[in-house]
Amino acid sequence: MRSLLERLATYHAHFAPAFARSDQARWAEIYLRGLLSDCERKSIEPMALHLGVPIRPLQHFIAQSTWSTEPIVAQHQLLVGATLGEEDGAFLVDESGVVKQGQDSVGVDHQYCGSVGKVANAQVGVYLGYASRKGYTLLDGQLFVPAKWFSEAYADKRCSTEMPTTLEFKSKPEIALELLARTLARGHIPGRWLAADALYGNSPAFRDGVAALKLSYVTAVSCDTLIWRRQVALLVPPYSGKGRKPTKLKLKTPTNLPYRVEELAKRLPKSAWKRTTIKEGSKGPLICDVVMVRVTEARDGLPGPRVWLVMRRNVADPSDVRYYLSNAPEETTEAELARLLGMRWPVELTFEQGKQEVGLDAYEVRSWQGWHHHVLLVMLAHHFLVWVRVEWKERASALTLNQVRLLLTSVLPKPVFDAERALELVRHYQRRNHAAYRSHRKRTLKKLAAVAEQEAQKRLRYPGRPPKSHPAPATLGRTSRCNISSAGFKLISR
Repeated sequence: MRSLLERLATYHAHFAPAFARSDQARWAEIYLRGLLSDCERKSIEPMALHLGVPIRPLQHFIAQSTWSTEPIVAQHQLLVGATLGEEDGAFLVDESGVVKQGQDSVGVDHQYCGSVGKVANAQVGVYLGYASRKGYTLLDGQLFVPAKWFSEAYADKRCSTEMPTTLEFKSKPEIALELLARTLARGHIPGRWLAADALYGNSPAFRDGVAALKLSYVTAVSCDTLIWRRQVALLVPPYSGKGRKPTKLKLKTPTNLPYRVEELAKRLPKSAWKRTTIKEGSKGPLICDVVMVRVTEARDGLPGPRVWLVMRRNVADPSDVRYYLSNAPEETTEAELARLLGMRWPVELTFEQGKQEVGLDAYEVRSWQGWHHHVLLVMLAHHFLVWVRVEWKERASALTLNQVRLLLTSVLPKPVFDAERALELVRHYQRRNHAAYRSHRKRTLKKLAAVAEQEAQKRLRYPGRPPKSHPAPATLGRTSRCNISSAGFKLISR
């Protein structure tokens, strides 16, 4: 059991040289211990109190310290390649959202948030993961910033959240493609495949970008995706003798129109579907009816590349059919593509483990830098648990990440919790609550003063109108109250 502490120290030592200063490396180790601890909420303050370290330096390390993530991401991917790497491994693309209460965090907006399954006030990150037969983890991530954040109206928010001035709006598929390209350029992760959901699969530019990176994709697409079953002939229409000569290719047979993939699914005979085990999960095998067909993708009414169309039908509910496109070679077997259909689940499990075990969604920082620092250290913490599980697989094949963390927390040093420590925590919470009260009270008074000032200006512009009646605010604190006058609000001390 004590070897777990030695393993954690060894693991952190791989990253220490990537930090510019030794104190940054030390705070990184403290933060990792907090993420891996049994602390109930893994945001900065609870972890600092749990570990018995000062709060402000830990806050500064995550939110303000200017350590670069690039060398740490590179080292992280090097270790992931050593732990999980396989030549036919799969890169995974997906997004994960966190619901936020206010409007001051970088990139927050009313947008679809998968964690609650609806549109919510949230931040959404785009992540690149990796899965092989050995396990799965995250490789990199970037915050998605909605287009409105790049408008002039959001200039102050961009400044207050320290968004890079060079940052430009990019869609989620564009962000994912950049993460993938950077990862492949580092050269630490072997892999042949990429799996993604329909948000990315419905983007031809994304799929073309993946193909240009010499990877085979298996991406979900919507049921209205248009295809031809066979190859389609094109021609340049003959010149009629009037106007410009035609130069654009058109369908040789104009009536040969593409049709939706769901229509093809209905046309296929029952014998075309083969019952297949997609994967062996924690609750048993996932069995579906699968069929794969070579088709021509339709793009803007013209034929695009020849690809595999893979259709997966729910055995219990035949009306539930999912559709996937893949640029895999023609000789690819059905068993191989079926295996790739099962590679989509690991990224969802990684998000679930990241949130439950190492605080992926527990951050309380508002800045661009703070978000990326926290997420990167969460990735390191998650991979540490994966690494230990892989190392111990021969001795404990059924070991889960939660169980690895449980064993680790039993040997992590804990501060003594006695009456003196309890009083120290109570005093801290009282100081924090009082500071929050004063801050909220100040904002409330400022808003009330602004309202009164507006009313005063209206009375000056329209002296004949009777003023609107505003009830005087009740006592806002135990030490002071407000009186309303025609000029505004005046603070009266008791």
